[in-house]
Amino acid sequence: MTHAHFLARRKRLLQTIGDGIAIVPTAPEVIRNRDAHHPYRFDSYFWYLAGFPEPEAVLVLVGGKAPRSILFCREKNETMEIWDGFRYGPKAAKAAFGFDAAYPIDQFDKRLPDLLADRPALWHSVGHDAAWDARIAKALNAVRAQSRAGKRAPRAIHDLRAELDAMRLIKDGAEAGLL
Repeated sequence: MTHAHFLARRKRLLQTIGDGIAIVPTAPEVIRNRDAHHPYRFDSYFWYLAGFPEPEAVLVLVGGKAPRSILFCREKNETMEIWDGFRYGPKAAKAAFGFDAAYPIDQFDKRLPDLLADRPALWHSVGHDAAWDARIAKALNAVRAQSRAGKRAPRAIHDLRAELDAMRLIKDGAEAGLL
C-alpha cells in the first residue's frame, strides 16, 4: 500500500498552517465491558493525514522553512502484541508511513512545550475533547512559564477541523477509488 496520498495531504496542510503547528490525536480505544474492547476505529481526521491505524497516537505537523511531520505512537511490544495484535512502534512507523520523525507516545507531553515554543499559531480541534484541550493548555502554560528565557507560546489558536473539512470536500484519487 502506498502512502503518497497521506504525504500529499500533510504537505498541503503544512502549507496552510505556515510557521504554525498542528496537533492531531487519534481516537482512544473504547472498552465495552471490563476487559473486552470494541473493535478499534481511528479518528477520521487523524487517518486522513496519517494513515496510521493504531490507537494511542498523535500526529504533529510543524510548519516553517523546514516543515516536518512527527508521529507519537505506542512502542513495539511483542508481549502486548500477543493480546492486542501487531504494533509498528516508532521506528517502523516512521519508515512505513513516511514521517520525518517518530517517538514513543509517553514522550509526547514532555516534548510538546518545546514543539509549541515560538510558533505563531496552534492548529487543534478546539472544544472537541475536553481532556485534549486540558493537555494542550498545560503545554501552553509550560511554554508561557519560560517567557523570561525568551520562549513564546503561540498567539493564535485555530480550529483545525474547519481547514480539514474544507480539504476533505474535494476527494483525491485515493478517496475516489474507495467509492
